[in-house]
Amino acid sequence: MKEETKTWLEQAEENLKDAEFLYTGSRYSMAVYCCHQALEKLLKGCIVQFANQLPPKSHNLDALARQTTLKFPENWLEDLAEITRHFWRVRYPDFQKFVYTSKETVEPTYSKTQEVFTWIKQQLLKI
Repeated sequence: MKEETKTWLEQAEENLKDAEFLYTGSRYSMAVYCCHQALEKLLKGCIVQFANQLPPKSHNLDALARQTTLKFPENWLEDLAEITRHFWRVRYPDFQKFVYTSKETVEPTYSKTQEVFTWIKQQLLKI
């Protein structure tokens, strides 16, 4: 694995731990934010590793996933687009206060992040 990829992976793993800590501590809006950050950094590491390119300065997870050259299930690209939308929304107080207020509202994003993160990391560790 390339050194730059390792750096992205380490940062992604740290963000995923942060998401878990925040989720279990009922800090749901920040947990969603960290879920996005974990996936963004992991995908950028994959762009470095598999596409041999510098990752773009983008937060759009489905676009980043397409640049990795990995074969994602189509529904995952839709899920990544939804997590990206949460990333934008969660930064605004009205969404934080009224949307990201319970484990039930955040759990689908949190679970999908765990699932996708695990699969992507497995692809990186195969090399």
